[in-house]
Amino acid sequence: MASGWGQAGLLAALVAALYAPALRFGLIWDDPRWYQQGAGLPAWRLFTALPTYQFYRPLTLLLNRQLVSPEGVVNAPLAHGLQIGAHLAAVLLAGPVLRGFGVAALPARLAALVFALFPLAHQAVAWQAPQQPLALAGVLLALWAAQRSYAGRPAAWLGLSVLAYAAALLVQESALPYAVFFVWLAAGRWRASQHPRWREWPLAHLAAAGLYALVWLSVPRQAGVTGAGFQPLVLAYLLQGLVYPAAWAGARLGLWAGWSPAAFVLAYALAAALLAAAVARWTAPRVAALGLAWAGAGLLPIWAGLSWDYVSTGARLLYPAGLGIALLWAGAMAWTASAGPPWRRAAGAGLLAGVLALSLAQIWQLQQLYATGTRHLARAATELAARPGEQVAFVNFPDRIVLEPAPYPLGTWGLWLAPVGQDLAGFARAAAGQSAADRSLAVFPAGAAERAAWPYRVEMRGADSAPGTVWEAATWADALYLTDYVAGGELALRLAGATAPASTAEPLARLRAGGAAVALLAAEVAAPETAGGPARLRLVWQALTPLPGEVTIFVHLWRGGAYWSAADGDSLGGLLPLWAWQPGRALTDWRPLRPQPPEPGEYNVRAGLYTRTDNTRWTAVSAAGEPFAEDEVPVGMLSVP
Repeated sequence: MASGWGQAGLLAALVAALYAPALRFGLIWDDPRWYQQGAGLPAWRLFTALPTYQFYRPLTLLLNRQLVSPEGVVNAPLAHGLQIGAHLAAVLLAGPVLRGFGVAALPARLAALVFALFPLAHQAVAWQAPQQPLALAGVLLALWAAQRSYAGRPAAWLGLSVLAYAAALLVQESALPYAVFFVWLAAGRWRASQHPRWREWPLAHLAAAGLYALVWLSVPRQAGVTGAGFQPLVLAYLLQGLVYPAAWAGARLGLWAGWSPAAFVLAYALAAALLAAAVARWTAPRVAALGLAWAGAGLLPIWAGLSWDYVSTGARLLYPAGLGIALLWAGAMAWTASAGPPWRRAAGAGLLAGVLALSLAQIWQLQQLYATGTRHLARAATELAARPGEQVAFVNFPDRIVLEPAPYPLGTWGLWLAPVGQDLAGFARAAAGQSAADRSLAVFPAGAAERAAWPYRVEMRGADSAPGTVWEAATWADALYLTDYVAGGELALRLAGATAPASTAEPLARLRAGGAAVALLAAEVAAPETAGGPARLRLVWQALTPLPGEVTIFVHLWRGGAYWSAADGDSLGGLLPLWAWQPGRALTDWRPLRPQPPEPGEYNVRAGLYTRTDNTRWTAVSAAGEPFAEDEVPVGMLSVP
């Protein structure tokens, strides 16, 4: 008993250590208003079909209602905690439930360990919205309670079993196929006892499953999500999850390039068959049969009912099948303790080490990616919440961040952070109860080199926008923010500027070339936007005439009377060329100041305009008409400690 409790404690500690960072991830992906499905309705109405929700998951809706405050703030840490807790419960129940099906102690314990680390379960646990962990925990609790009914107080345990299974169904329909395992469990006792109870008790579970299926099929649902089943590519994707270590190894070796869905299906089905046959021969036929049946109960409904567009981003869909997949691989790992030939024990040990190392590495990689993306989304939500009643534009904000190279050949692997179809303001309201209005757009050339060197592949919110669209967004917004893709895999959100009505105040300088003219209205060296970030330069410009196409801004840093480095480029962080400026409005341009190399000391900051084609500077004079030396306007001092 002590050993069993000790193993359970180690498993619990492992799951907690792996997924504790998710408590800080906040809301991801889903429209935060989804948590308010059925708001204002009595609780009993959630158990009827809602026209705004295409699935029948009344307990999920009831639970989500508890996560939302009267002000509309969603308790994201608690939502993540529920996901982690459900996964932990499923992991701790996995071993005892498998033992109840006649699986030996070693493969049952290894299966619980592999399932705890199943890398394809990461999305289901680290994202706060999926219901698969809660549903599976309910199924396993129901099976465990049914097994307990064989010894003492059978009616109480059977009652708990039926209630747990009914609750799992009302959380999510992924629990439905597992009704067959209550029959399987009872069938193992029919041969050992003639008592009628062993024949009759699964009928309550089957009745609950049948009633739920009738209700679920009658619920109206959106077209294109369910019903488009039996696609070969979906089957290939699901079989890929069944043999995930082999799929990963093949991807690293480049074996799958150019394969058709049929070829994937054949290859992965053959790999799964070989694995099951080896487990049946050298561990136990029961382990192979149970693993395949459990995995099939989770995977077949997905293949039958969901489209590729839905499945391709949904590793969470594999979560219920994950225990069966883990049992198959655990059956092969159990060879480490077999009495067979040394080669088989070595193969089991190598497989154990390899699969666990692969799983830990992939979960760590995904956790880092999720942490990067969710920190950035939280920063945007903070900025929006701090500006109620204002308008904010975001440029090049990430929609989806994808691992590169992909760990598996089929599907999208990464983080769908904030789809462009929903406003970022929804995340701010869910976090703080208030928000500015927002827009998102993308400018593909801006930061293209940095994104190309970034360790992840990114898809941004919005289509590629022309300079005129950027000017319009900067005119609409009180503030325009640009996302920077920082070397090493980080994201930075920085204020790039905005436009305002024209000023009649005396400018700091006027700059001319030919018949074109610009006024520099104000300049300021400001503190870093975030702790540890670079100092910033604020320049306020106003075009006095239409500007030619090759003019741009230079900002030079001088130290000890000598040129040190530059921060040249178009306005708004390179988003807006100067020819797109429209006379009659002032443009505030924020740009970071980073002396290169960053030696401590005092730097003179000077700015001006020049023509790219011939590097000719525009003539710069003061408001009184006095020329500036070298046509450089002194705009401030930068002190680097």
